[in-house]
This record gives sequence, C-alpha cells and structure tokens, in this order.
Amino acid sequence: MSKASDTPRSLRVAVLTYSNRRTPADDGTGDLIRAQLVAAGHRIGASAIRHGDAPAMREFLHGWLADPTLDVVISNGGTGITDCMPEAAAPLIGHDIPGFATLFQVLSLQDIGSSGMLSRASAGLADGKLLFLLPGSENGSRLAMQRLVIPQLDTTTRPCSLAGLLADE
Repeated sequence: MSKASDTPRSLRVAVLTYSNRRTPADDGTGDLIRAQLVAAGHRIGASAIRHGDAPAMREFLHGWLADPTLDVVISNGGTGITDCMPEAAAPLIGHDIPGFATLFQVLSLQDIGSSGMLSRASAGLADGKLLFLLPGSENGSRLAMQRLVIPQLDTTTRPCSLAGLLADE
C-alpha cells in the first residue's frame, strides 16, 4: 500500500481513444477525460485516436509505457465484450489492480443496472506507470474518472492512492 503525501503532484498523462469513427473534432470521451485531468492539476503529455487489433494496440500502448516523460496512460473505448483493449494490455501489465474493475462494476450497477456487466474496464501497473482502460461511452468514462481515477491520481488522497506507487520525478 502506498501512503498519502502532503504534497500534491501534477502527473503527466497520455490519453488514448480507441475508435475507428472518432476524430479530434468529435472525440467527446477523450475531451472529457483530458478536461477532468487538467482540472485536477495534471498535464496531458500525449493524446491520440487509434484503432487496430490487439497486437497493434499493444505495440502502441508499449510505446507510451516506455516513454519516460509519462506517468499514466488512460485509454477509453475497446473494453466491451468483443473488443480487444484488455487483451492488448494484459501482457504489458505487471501488476493487475482488480479493485478498480470491481469498484467500477459496482458503480456501473448503481448507474445503469445490469448492463454494466458488459464493460471490461480495468487498471494495472505497467512499466512503472498506471494504465487505465475505460469504456468509450462518455457516461461510463465520466463515472470512472470522477469516482475512481481522479481521486486515485491525487497523491494527497488518504489513507493512500495509486499515484503514490509512481516513482518521484
């Protein structure tokens, strides 16, 4: 477990939208995630819209995870039952964070009922960075960001936060 700090830390975050339809002009979920991160005091270190099979997406994620200027990677989209982002990310994750998926399922059940079971949102530690796989829907990503991601990226969250697992600059 990672203890909370008395000093807030601005993290460098990459945001990936997994979609074959979205463009920078209509990436509502990506825009929402970036806005919430900036409002919480974090910096956007990279942003992209990509689509492909699991090996192609794994290669793309690996590039960001290997980037020493980034602390966190957040992907949205591709977490549905027949999508590939969980499979793309699985070999890259050294330590799964199963509590994230569990809490997201509970919050989704409260928000949209049993349809929440169709999301495979997840999180883990990969190459010393936090990796979050969020749903592509704005409502699902808003729920995850507000209730789970943003509080856990705050190094002052008590009694501990995921951000406390990251190496200091």
